[in-house]
Amino acid sequence: MSIASITVRVDDETKKRFEYICDEIGLTPTAAINTFIRAVLRENGIPISLKKIDPISKNEWMKAALHRKGIPIETVEADEHSNIKIDKEKHPDLHDWVVKG
Repeated sequence: MSIASITVRVDDETKKRFEYICDEIGLTPTAAINTFIRAVLRENGIPISLKKIDPISKNEWMKAALHRKGIPIETVEADEHSNIKIDKEKHPDLHDWVVKG
């Protein structure tokens, strides 16, 4: 079976939010779209509801997300309540990813 490509145009904010949710549920955007396409073909319609899984804790999810992105947890600080803080000046892309999704 040959592989074909589908190109989809979306605004930047939609793309970022989609990637963020895919990351939260443990899928790549490609895997999420392929899952959707297969479900549409199987059901001959739009039958699915994919929702993000609630993490055990915000910090545990964040640690796992940082690990998946290859960012050493040692580079991230925590406040007095052990909430992860991202220094915007040290890690601007990471800060924007965490804050904006």
